[in-house]
Amino acid sequence: MLLVLVMGGSAAAYLTLLWFRLPDPAALREANPQITSFILSKCAKRPCSIEWTPLDQISPFVPRAVVLAEDIRFFRHHGFDWTSLKKAMKANWQRGKIVWGASTLTMQLAKNLYLSPEKTLGRKLREAMLTIKLERSLPKERILEIYLNVAEWGPSVFGITAASEKYFMKAPHDLGPLEASFLASILPNPQRAEEPGWYDHFMKVGSRLFDTLLQTYLPPMHPLLKGDPCQEFLSPKEAFRIDYLIAKIFSLYATDILSGEAALLTEATLMQALTEEEQVFVNTLLTHLRETQTFQPLSCPRPEAPSRDLFTPITQYDSFGQGQYFLIPLSMAPALQRLFDEARQDGFPLVLRSAYRNAGYQIYVLLSTLRQNNYCFSRTARQVAAPEKSEHGCVDQGAVDFGILDEREGSFGKTGAFSWLQNNAPSLGFYLSYPPDNKEGMMAEPWHWRFVNKP
Repeated sequence: MLLVLVMGGSAAAYLTLLWFRLPDPAALREANPQITSFILSKCAKRPCSIEWTPLDQISPFVPRAVVLAEDIRFFRHHGFDWTSLKKAMKANWQRGKIVWGASTLTMQLAKNLYLSPEKTLGRKLREAMLTIKLERSLPKERILEIYLNVAEWGPSVFGITAASEKYFMKAPHDLGPLEASFLASILPNPQRAEEPGWYDHFMKVGSRLFDTLLQTYLPPMHPLLKGDPCQEFLSPKEAFRIDYLIAKIFSLYATDILSGEAALLTEATLMQALTEEEQVFVNTLLTHLRETQTFQPLSCPRPEAPSRDLFTPITQYDSFGQGQYFLIPLSMAPALQRLFDEARQDGFPLVLRSAYRNAGYQIYVLLSTLRQNNYCFSRTARQVAAPEKSEHGCVDQGAVDFGILDEREGSFGKTGAFSWLQNNAPSLGFYLSYPPDNKEGMMAEPWHWRFVNKP
């Protein structure tokens, strides 16, 4: 018993000493690493360096593709993905060899920053301790930013800047979703990038990853609610066209859709990107929508290609550190900021879900909502107005959609934030556009408020 206590105490003392001897990553909150232990081990015969690109200057598809490919639960775990670890142990046991490492992005970063490539129990122990230190010292966005800038993307290709220039002759900011997926597919085995057939291999893997990435941005299909039967479904052929058009528009304007720039997309620009047959299909949908929605268009200025000078941008950030901005008409901006401030002071912090939308982007919203509604046209026609009838298309006054964090829009009408808006928004010039049983025949939208500048 005494021997066990002595051994246990010695182990605890060793681990404590090791913990304090390991580097402290806290300095990386502000300072970028100039080099890493892993890069030094790979570049023993020639100098290597890192050309740094901040996270907000990297295409938003790169971090998303990397998380999908390497660590799907990155934003939910604290350094170790125990679910993947259990699966890896089972797979490795069944195969009789290591076929799955289950290393998280944080674990990989700990190894790259401070450790050698050797595979020993001691190194794994130090890697685990450094993983804990990284998670305690740095926010997830910073861990991801450092990882992207020091990871190996091929033999002697370190960092996203070098990778995007080598493979696509582009800056990281300009990478599209398919290119980001291609790069993410290299990370599990960067040395393969110098073997015969490497390009076809990574393009095949990257294409599958792109399909997964695209699916995360397609709106999920919701079952129709009881008491709300669909009066008109699209045909299977029309449904297929809807999915194809969403994928095509997303691939062309993905960066703009994520950043908010797509709000300025004109109908003419969108139509020019479609084939003649696709244009006919979209125009037929729009004609049917206009015939279904019998209410008159809102009288307001709707220039075909409005200048950005007509708006004030408001930016919100997601878990990847990527900002999406919403364009707010100048006449609305002061009142909206006051509304946000007063709601926050009263304990109801609001976020934006949508603001100005030009006709081209309104068409994309129509297609996406059709898919979300299981291709039920009659229900969609009560949710998405034709471009010339949408209050989101006004450059003077106009409308915004509100929401709260971690709350589905469908339940927004039951929140305290909605009650606060009912009691306070009219005094600031905002009025609920579509209450229950509205004269336009649209579905009730407790989140949709129009600014009329007449408190």
